[in-house]
Amino acid sequence: MLDSAWNFARRHQRKLAITAGVVGGLYYSGRLLVSRVVEMQAVSAKERTSKENIRRRFDQNQRDCLFTIMSLLPELSEQVLREVDVERLITELRTIHRPQMPSPRPDSSAGEAWEGGNAWSANKSPSLGVAGDSASERGGAELPSSDSNTSAAETPVQPAPHDDNVQSSHSAEPPSRSKVEIWEEIKVQSFARTLIAVYAESLLTMLVHIQLNMVGRSTYLDSVVGKLADPNDSHVSLEGRYESRLSVADEQNFLMLSWWFLNRGWRQLMAQISDATSHCIRQLPLKQRVTHRELAALFSGIHLRLRESGLVQSLTTLLLPLGDENVADYLASNRLTASQVFTPVFVRLLDQMRDVIESTDFVYVFNSCTDRLTAQLLESLQESFPEPLPMPALRAPLPPTVDGETVPDLEGVVREFEEFSALPESRVVIVQLLPRIAREGHQILNGVPNHYLENVSASREMQALSAAVYTAEDVPR
Repeated sequence: MLDSAWNFARRHQRKLAITAGVVGGLYYSGRLLVSRVVEMQAVSAKERTSKENIRRRFDQNQRDCLFTIMSLLPELSEQVLREVDVERLITELRTIHRPQMPSPRPDSSAGEAWEGGNAWSANKSPSLGVAGDSASERGGAELPSSDSNTSAAETPVQPAPHDDNVQSSHSAEPPSRSKVEIWEEIKVQSFARTLIAVYAESLLTMLVHIQLNMVGRSTYLDSVVGKLADPNDSHVSLEGRYESRLSVADEQNFLMLSWWFLNRGWRQLMAQISDATSHCIRQLPLKQRVTHRELAALFSGIHLRLRESGLVQSLTTLLLPLGDENVADYLASNRLTASQVFTPVFVRLLDQMRDVIESTDFVYVFNSCTDRLTAQLLESLQESFPEPLPMPALRAPLPPTVDGETVPDLEGVVREFEEFSALPESRVVIVQLLPRIAREGHQILNGVPNHYLENVSASREMQALSAAVYTAEDVPR
C-alpha cells in the first residue's frame, strides 16, 4: 500500500507540487489580506477619531468665540451709546418745549419713547410728538414741511415768558438750537448709530473668530506635538513646518489686540459711517413718507457710499495697530513694552492675521455679514409699517360688444386694471421710524438674547472663514 502511494506520488509529482503551491499561496494571501484589512480598519478608525477630535475642538472654539464676543460687546456698546447720544438730543428737545407747555399731556413728550433705549414696545407705535402735520396740536416738536425752503437757522422759536429775575440769570447763556436743527441731528445720528452697531459688531465678530481660531489651531498642534515629542528633545518639527509652541504670554498678547478696535478703531469707523450717513440722508425731509422698499434702498445707498469711500481698504488699520505712532499708543495704553510683546511667535501670528484681513475672503465675508445684519434690521423695521389697504373692489364685468352697441369705456377699464394690479404699499413718516431705528441699535449691541450676533456668527460665510483659518497651514489669500 505504501509502495502504491509512493508510486502514485512519483507519477503525479508535478501536479501535487502545483496544487500545494496554489493552496499555500491562497492561505498566505488570505492571511495577508486579513492583516491588511485589519490595518486599514485601524487606520480608518484612527483617522475618524482624529477628525471627530478636530471637529469637537472646532465646535468648542466657535462657542468660545460667541461667549468672548458677548463679553466684549458691553465695552463697545458703552462707548457707542456715549459718543452717539441720541437720548441727549431728545432731552435737549424736551427742554425747548417745557417752558411753552406748563402742563403737557402725557403723549406730548418728544422723547418719551426714547428713554432707556428699549422702553417702548415693538407692538405699539411710540409718541414722538410729531406725526404728520398735527404735531403742534399735540404739543410735540414741530417739524418743517417737506416742501418748505426755510432754513433751520431762520425757524423762529417762541420764547417762554420769564420774569425779570429768571431772564437776568440766563442772559449769559448761549442761545439754544432750533427744534429743526435738533430733529435733523436726531435723524442723522439715529441712522448712524444703528449702522455703526452693524459694522462694529460684524468686524468684532470676524476679529474674534480669526484670533481664537488661530490660537485654537496652535493649541491643537501643540497637543499633537506633545504626544509625539521626545521628552529629551526641546524642538520637534511637525511635517517640517511647525516651528515653536505658543506660550501663555504670547497668547494673551495676541488676544489683547482686540483692545485696539474696541478703543481706537471703532472711532475711525464711526467717523466714516457718520460722513456717509450724513451725505445720504441729510437732504431727506423729516416729514417724507417712505415705504419699506424705499427704506431698504436708503440703507443700500449708505452701504454703497461706504464702500466707495474706501472703507474696505482701511479695515487693517481699524483692526490692528499699524505704524510707529499707533504701536506706541497701544503699548502705552496697556502698559506694555515692545520687548514683552513682539516675540518671534507673536510677530508670526500678527503677520498671519494681517494677511487674513487683507485677503479677498475677508472682504467677502465682511460684506456678507453687514448685508445679513442689515436684512435682519429691515425685517425688524417691517413691524413699523402698517398692513396695506385692501384692494379696490372690481366693478361688474362689461357686457360683450355686438353690432349696434356703443364701444365700452376702455380708459376706465385700463385704469381699473392698473388699480387692481398695483399692490398698495404702506408709507410711514421718517420721523416716526427714528425711535425704532435707534432701538434696533441697542438690540444689536445689548440684546439678550442677541439674535443679531447669533445670526452673523452662525452664517455659512463666517463658519467657512473660521474653518479656513483653523485648518490652513498658510493663511488664505
